[in-house]
Amino acid sequence: MNCLKNIERITYTKELVYNLSKLYTYRGKDFHYEDVFKQHMQGIIRRTIAKDTIYAAKILNLEISEARMKYIAHKDAEPRNKDEIVMLNLKEVFKIIQSKGADFDISSNEILKLAEATFKSVIKVGYKIDTVEQAENLLTVQVKKSRRDKMDEELNLYIHAEEDLHVEATQIATDLYVDMLKSEYFNRYNEYISLLTLYCLLFKARFYVFKHISFFEKYYEKLDAFKAATSAATYGWETGFANTSMLNNLIIQLMLEGYAKIEGDVQNQEFDRNLNKIDTVEATIMKMDRIFTKEQIKALCPTLSESTINRALTRLKSENKIRPNGTGRSASWMKLVEDELITKGTSQQLTLFDMQEMQMDGQK
Repeated sequence: MNCLKNIERITYTKELVYNLSKLYTYRGKDFHYEDVFKQHMQGIIRRTIAKDTIYAAKILNLEISEARMKYIAHKDAEPRNKDEIVMLNLKEVFKIIQSKGADFDISSNEILKLAEATFKSVIKVGYKIDTVEQAENLLTVQVKKSRRDKMDEELNLYIHAEEDLHVEATQIATDLYVDMLKSEYFNRYNEYISLLTLYCLLFKARFYVFKHISFFEKYYEKLDAFKAATSAATYGWETGFANTSMLNNLIIQLMLEGYAKIEGDVQNQEFDRNLNKIDTVEATIMKMDRIFTKEQIKALCPTLSESTINRALTRLKSENKIRPNGTGRSASWMKLVEDELITKGTSQQLTLFDMQEMQMDGQK
């Protein structure tokens, strides 16, 4: 608990202060974002849960194929082995956090419940038990003590920093995360449980960016950077001189990237407000490269369902505007007409003669 014990030593760099000001400006718009996407929020949250499930499974090194991971994350699947049971547990835990994360109870019991729910029916997870020597009358005896007591002390320091010292929320969460890593409170999967706790604390601090984007996907994408920042944060931890600013700044940047994506989605939503759903897909394809994939459409149209995208692709295919290019996981689509012709109404495939006529018309 060396970070939280010495949290009053924290100094903030100009970069950190600037990033924090941007972050809280975005956070102030969270309710606006929910209003803009109110008709689609349930679908957005379902996709976020699916991504959190997939990338948490990767972080835990579960031996499940990519295709099977996607199926489990999106469908009601029957588990075939213990790793798949854990993945299904992950999905249920993320559902709970999305629905009740703002009410997360900062207690050793609540953290234990999340850990147990994650590995339920597979492996027993709990607080480490240490054997310590204790004076009893004139004798020294060995007794077993749970690290849960230390965890309770840690969380009391967290609450003190939050309520009495009024330390900024991301900084306290970062310091607790580092303390949990170094103190190894749990007998198994301590690193993952520490990360899950960090996620819950950010959610409780009302950073609702994680309704729209996957925390675990972003963490996985920046895994090397997180390892480097965590290593820097734990240096000097034993002596109480750990510097967590680099790690804190990385967590803030992760959220800023998420909010920037939401801002882009808001602009697209306003642009597409007067278009129907299928026209939105067609308008999106018009802006894309000649070869494109359905996954790229999903990324650009996060509020649209897969069935809507499929209907749009089927319609464009029947109108000879696009055709499939390959099959299987690497399948893509190819535009057969110029971008400006992918609109509602009659279209035809351009030939060399058509191009020549267009050039002549332009010279008139």
